[in-house]
Amino acid sequence: MDIKFNKNENLTIEQLQLQNEKLKEQHKVLETQIKAVEKKVIGFLWLFWFIPILGWVVYTVIYSKRKQSPEYLKVMLPIKEEITINELQVMHNNILIEKKDIQ
Repeated sequence: MDIKFNKNENLTIEQLQLQNEKLKEQHKVLETQIKAVEKKVIGFLWLFWFIPILGWVVYTVIYSKRKQSPEYLKVMLPIKEEITINELQVMHNNILIEKKDIQ
C-alpha cells in the first residue's frame, strides 16, 4: 500500500492551516460518497422495518451480508483509505502548527 503522506516540515503556519481546510473539505466530499454507497447497499431493506421484530432480524442479516460483499468492499476501501490519510495529515499539520506557535 502506497501512502501519500506529506511531512510538510517547511510550510508556514498559514499554509498548514490552508491545507487543513482543503483536507477537511475533501473529507466532507468523501463522507458524502460513503453515504451514497451505503444508500445503494441498503436499497429497499428499510421496508423490513414495518415488520417489527422479524423485520429487524431480516434487515440486519441482509445488510451485513451486503456490506461484506466484494463489490461493496472494492468501492468503500479506497474511500476509507483516503479519509484515513486525510485525517492523519490534518493531525500531523496540527502538531506542526503547535510546534511553530511555541517557537
